[in-house]
Amino acid sequence: MIAAQLINKELPVLSLKDKISKAIDLMDKYKVAHLPLVEKNVYLGLVSEKALLALAIPNEILKGHVDSLVRPFMFEDQHLFDALKLIDTFKISLVPVLSKDEKYIGSFSEYSLADSITGLTAVQQPGGIIILEMNPKDYTLTQIAKIVEENDARILACYLTPQQGTERIEVTLKINREDLSAILQTFSRFNYTVKTSFHQSEYDEDMRRRFELFMNYVNM
Repeated sequence: MIAAQLINKELPVLSLKDKISKAIDLMDKYKVAHLPLVEKNVYLGLVSEKALLALAIPNEILKGHVDSLVRPFMFEDQHLFDALKLIDTFKISLVPVLSKDEKYIGSFSEYSLADSITGLTAVQQPGGIIILEMNPKDYTLTQIAKIVEENDARILACYLTPQQGTERIEVTLKINREDLSAILQTFSRFNYTVKTSFHQSEYDEDMRRRFELFMNYVNM
């Protein structure tokens, strides 16, 4: 999923002529701590609710009080995983999206991102999880998928995690089968290192816990 697909058309933008009080009211209404400042489709930067409240001049307009805005954004064709890095780096609640010619086309909130990640990682679908450990040169998704499919199953999600301090990676597979025994035996037969596996209830609990941690971070 790319940034353009995450855009929420309902999220408003601010202009230099808007009063500070209006900006704060809009952030409260849409449950975000930031809003993009846009003039004639040109994205100027993100306005922070915290910064506006610190000014304590609600009846003045934004112009003259937004000279040093941060300007985080994503291009429309960037993957949603890039948004996670952006949110973590800038501690923002909303991600502006620009076209290839850097015109503002919309934005999405961290809540929308969380919902999309939930769907992408197949959290709500039944099944189990297998975590393989290997050297990057040994990673071949085609071969891994073939092993799973030969056991009358399919991969719902797959993601790679580098192992800190080593040159190895973890390959996490969400599979649409609760009984993983046959698949695990096949991986072993092909000399794959199975680091761990979870049945459906264990996996769902683990993902629920991870998702709650993510949402707690979002709500900070």
